[in-house]
Amino acid sequence: MALPIAHATAGYLVHRINRRGAGFQGWQRALAFMAIGNLPDADFLFGFVLGHPGAFHRGISHTVLAAIVFGVVCGALSHWWWRDRWLPAALAFGAAYGSHLLVDALTVDARGEAGAQFFWPLSSAYYISPVTIFGEIIIDGRSRAGFLATVLALPTVGVLAREALIAAGVVLACNTVEAWQARRVEVPALPIGLEEEEDLV
Repeated sequence: MALPIAHATAGYLVHRINRRGAGFQGWQRALAFMAIGNLPDADFLFGFVLGHPGAFHRGISHTVLAAIVFGVVCGALSHWWWRDRWLPAALAFGAAYGSHLLVDALTVDARGEAGAQFFWPLSSAYYISPVTIFGEIIIDGRSRAGFLATVLALPTVGVLAREALIAAGVVLACNTVEAWQARRVEVPALPIGLEEEEDLV
């Protein structure tokens, strides 16, 4: 499974694509979208309470259906609280949630069925990208102690470092592209009469 850095970065990129809406702006919106990018993995918490952290992992929370429902509900709440337009807000929230599924599809999965049942209930098939860029850590979801031991194990540090490098590279690339686009913005040409006056001065 991918770790929070990759999922937070994906949520942040959704925020970068469209920075308006959701009733708030700037770093608060960025942090909210980074949290939403990690939200599907909250299924670990429900299993952790029951003593079996992996009981619900990559279940219904990791489906396109969940992303659509989340987007619809959050879009409605955003429209009600902040008078945002419902459809753009729903698309933004749904995309932030769905970014988690995309990252999981791009993550190495060497155990059992690779990937997840992203299109449940329409299909029970497991899907994963033919090209994976994120490393995997093997989580022991059978017990609380096993879960904590694998999360805090040394191999996790290597996966985190790799994700941090990828995240830094992606954000740097976004900043570079935005700076390049800003430099390409042409200054509006002056009317002909004003240009002549400018030359005389």
